[in-house]
Amino acid sequence: MHCAGCGAENPDAGVFCFNCGNALTSPHAAVASIASYPIPGGSVQAAPSFPPTSPGQLTSEVERIRNEHPELIGIGGWLLWFCIVTTIIAPVVNVVSIMSKPSGYSIIDLALAVYMVITGVNLWRISTRALRLTKVLLAIQFWIGTFLFVIQIAASASGDTTSSSDAGGFRMLVGSIIWWFYFKKSKRVKATFGRAF
Repeated sequence: MHCAGCGAENPDAGVFCFNCGNALTSPHAAVASIASYPIPGGSVQAAPSFPPTSPGQLTSEVERIRNEHPELIGIGGWLLWFCIVTTIIAPVVNVVSIMSKPSGYSIIDLALAVYMVITGVNLWRISTRALRLTKVLLAIQFWIGTFLFVIQIAASASGDTTSSSDAGGFRMLVGSIIWWFYFKKSKRVKATFGRAF
């Protein structure tokens, strides 16, 4: 059986493509195609039928996007900008910040910089785990941004103007939300990776 997404050869009984992970047939359709199955006690019961699954619908949407906009397949546009920021700009800013003002959080900043580079490289290489790594990265940034933003609000409420003047937490929080929606809705992400978040 050939995958409609990448053309790779797969076993006839396969449900998902070994190469790109696209659904070859709906998993529920594969279960429903079995006429019956035995249950304890020797009797036979009809297999349940399932409604169409969203992965199959997503696959057809990906095929439509790829056919209508073949130029969207690959790293470019805002996805390229995210890769550049994640792989180069943000890690360099983190490392410079660590070196100029070391703190108790420096190890966390360094670990985040390393994880950003790993995520960016996987996105650039269009790895099968790239979107999973990106989802984790954006979730980490969201929670760190939320934490820093709450600290900034508390500092400004107590009258500490030095802490409240730094809006890094708010920028990280808003940035993670914007990029999350980009990866959720982007046609380029769907066309390139075969799926969204």
